[in-house]
Amino acid sequence: MKYTNFNKWLFIIIGGFIASIFSFTVLYYLLIPDLCYYHSHEMNYIMSLFFTAYPGSNGHPEPNLTNFIVSFLVGSSIGFVIFKKFAKQ
Repeated sequence: MKYTNFNKWLFIIIGGFIASIFSFTVLYYLLIPDLCYYHSHEMNYIMSLFFTAYPGSNGHPEPNLTNFIVSFLVGSSIGFVIFKKFAKQ
């Protein structure tokens, strides 16, 4: 693969979106196997940093903006590392 700015940004953006989708689907269900647990229990600090349980969701935790930003940044970093590994100058 050729080293171009377009390819670099393509890998960064695709990596970010893949990590966000992974976080919002697979990782969400691995971290929170019982959604109704938080009806009667408080979330700890780390959990409340990445998930929000508001009355509109009936007290079930949902990923928030911080979760999306962190997931996108981690995925973008992974995409950039993969690009650097396979790009030829």
